[in-house]
Amino acid sequence: MSEAKPFSFLNPIKNPPAYVMDQESLILEVTLDVEYDQNNVFSFEKPHNVPTYTRVFTSAKTKEAGNTLTGPTIEVRPGSKLKIHTHNKLPSQDQTEPDDINFPCGFNNYNIHTHGLHVTPESPGDNVCMTIRPGEEFHYEYDIPADHPTGVYWYHPHKHGSVALQISSGMAGMIIVRGPFDDQLREMGVKEHILVFQNIAVNVEGKVEHQSPVARFPNSEYNITANSQYCPIIKVKPGELINLRLLNATTRSSINFECPFFAQMFIYGFDGNPTSDYRKQGGVSLAPANRTSVLMKINETAAPGTFYYVQNNSVKFQLIPHYKYHNNPPLFAIEVEQGEEISAAIYMPGELTERTTPPPFPKSLKCSLLEPIAPEDITNKRTLTFQANTLDETIDHSQFGGCEVANYWVELDAVEEWTLENNSELPYPIHIHVNPMYVFEFQGEDPMSYTLELPFWSDSIQVPPHGKVKFRMRFKDFTGKHPLHCHLLCHDDGGMMQHIRVVKDLKEREGWEQ
Repeated sequence: MSEAKPFSFLNPIKNPPAYVMDQESLILEVTLDVEYDQNNVFSFEKPHNVPTYTRVFTSAKTKEAGNTLTGPTIEVRPGSKLKIHTHNKLPSQDQTEPDDINFPCGFNNYNIHTHGLHVTPESPGDNVCMTIRPGEEFHYEYDIPADHPTGVYWYHPHKHGSVALQISSGMAGMIIVRGPFDDQLREMGVKEHILVFQNIAVNVEGKVEHQSPVARFPNSEYNITANSQYCPIIKVKPGELINLRLLNATTRSSINFECPFFAQMFIYGFDGNPTSDYRKQGGVSLAPANRTSVLMKINETAAPGTFYYVQNNSVKFQLIPHYKYHNNPPLFAIEVEQGEEISAAIYMPGELTERTTPPPFPKSLKCSLLEPIAPEDITNKRTLTFQANTLDETIDHSQFGGCEVANYWVELDAVEEWTLENNSELPYPIHIHVNPMYVFEFQGEDPMSYTLELPFWSDSIQVPPHGKVKFRMRFKDFTGKHPLHCHLLCHDDGGMMQHIRVVKDLKEREGWEQ
């Protein structure tokens, strides 16, 4: 067990420790065990001197760093193999299956989902229907395609019934698929800052043993941390270019923040998918599970000593009517370094940095998987509706029926157009495994301020209240069964999930019993 330290508040940002792939062997082996561990994190729910004691991914690197609330970063390359070894070290528990599978249960069982990766959904790959019980081990293997998009992905547990509680305990970490552009930025001396946003939903004892703290408002919104630090500080210099890799790993909270007044933002990737060119944005919007890659250019005229709180102003649609209690809590801060004081409250710039601008948008970010999809390419169309009330969460008025059920059958290499309709007062972040979505139409009042201009590629898209989203998708490379679901994770565990089965020939459906 790690020794708990005082929680971090307004301290310099620390990137999570990373497992980095050797570029010659193109094989990376990582151990991610799951056990209870002691840490500390800011929370309105507990006294500040009470440590947390929650289920977490543990590794040699995070234990050495003294913080296991955020998992280690995993860095891979296109055309490589990733191996994750995991051992369930949690206490044994009753394994009797509940009468209602869409109810929180099995909190000491888990599996690992590599969110957004274009890999097989079958074991030993990204199979989220398997279960790792206390005392058991499993060895995952993922073959990353040679043309895989480079960008930010992530890993988290996905055992139905325990997803929300485990992620709100800290079981999450970033995956970065690196490529030539990453190498170029490093050679330019551009600093990379990784921010994994989480809301660790502990109770007064520092534990997460029940679903209710996970869903509680408004305090869950104030408890958002970055790399388990509360409002960490990123120090910059006038004229500097920095690289932000952002992940919304919260269970339910949207993130929406404005670009600092002394900087400019250039988005070059969203949900792991490179954009077609730099998207100059006035801010960043991330629904639960979204990620983005941003180059931030600090103005050369930025005043030394400037201190800017980056606040989460995602208020209106967090959960009606509770949004009225929000007051834009800080996510992190940016401080322009200062040098010698030359008169009262006037400072010279700190150590000078080479003036850096974003390089030309690299051709290396383009890949065949992300070619635009035209209307004439479509082979089939579908419409799905999403509903929620105080009793249940459904898709087409049906709850998740178990891993044996296949709700949608798709032939390999099909190109389909899907419409997602939201019949609820809440925005729903909908995620589909394995293949990215080419989002081209958005109807309704957007709950976010800085959604990318259409079209764009994504693997999780927020459908507005009483609105709809349309996307096109190529079902490429992999057969097997994988889910689509809401990434408000209490809804996921509550039944707002269905399965897609991709087959080589639709004749395989004949004789299949639902």
